[in-house]
Amino acid sequence: AEVNRNDFYPIKFIAAIDFDDISSLDLNKDLIERIYSDSVSIIAIDTNNEKVKPLLPHLYNLVFSNIRFINLHKLYEEIFKRVPLSLVKYSWFLENISNRNKPVFDVVKRIMDIAVSFMVGTLSFVLYPFVILSIKLDDKGPIFSIQERVGKNNQIIKLYKFRTMTTANDGARWEKDNENKITKVGAILRKTRIDELPQLWNVFVGNISLIGPRPEFPEPVKHYEKQVPYYNIRHLVKPGLSGWAQIHHDRHPHHEVDTVETKNKLSYDLYYINNRSFLIDLEIALKTIRILLTFKGK
Repeated sequence: AEVNRNDFYPIKFIAAIDFDDISSLDLNKDLIERIYSDSVSIIAIDTNNEKVKPLLPHLYNLVFSNIRFINLHKLYEEIFKRVPLSLVKYSWFLENISNRNKPVFDVVKRIMDIAVSFMVGTLSFVLYPFVILSIKLDDKGPIFSIQERVGKNNQIIKLYKFRTMTTANDGARWEKDNENKITKVGAILRKTRIDELPQLWNVFVGNISLIGPRPEFPEPVKHYEKQVPYYNIRHLVKPGLSGWAQIHHDRHPHHEVDTVETKNKLSYDLYYINNRSFLIDLEIALKTIRILLTFKGK
């Protein structure tokens, strides 16, 4: 429906096969003849699906008719820029994620993290006296909030932020009924993202990266590990200040548990882990800058 409604895509779907009702399918009439009569040039197929196996010998002959076959997973990723959780199985992770070590990329990325966090962090010190004074005048509370998050390889890391809540450290509570409220100054700091400037120190020392899956609180992670298949895969790479999910997924959970939206968020995280590159990091960085300049997002 997404593709057929949008002229942006150079393809159109004309039919789909229900594998749960494949026994009633007339291969010649319902499949082969339909392909030729409708001038089909591309077939999207999940070759790893056991129910597809009986069709493969019949589809093989279509290769000689210049019919192109596209992996259904790859097509979905190209269209939606996310990995379809409903399609992936353990074999997908063994074939894709296990072979995604990129030592050169990781080294260069680390150098960029150090350079950018040092330069931007140094320049941001100009704002610190004004922020500190504003926080103190507002409610006389602590300046910084130190939050525990889950980092690479499930290691617990501590992130530094300017305090924006009435309580600096509430044990990383994430329930909807959390009595910890946003302060007046905190609302401004969040809107302008100034509250996250101290996290540049975390980038500099290597706890997180500028780009990567956003780190979660430990308690929600324990919940999601039980409810969301393959959730721990997102911890194979270093988390970041901004990520693929942040620029594509508007409904990601924010200080509350939401299993459905977390699954959607994970589908974007998996896309990043599987396809991460300098170009994707640059795209995330540019779109993040645009979001910051327009004060959009959370």
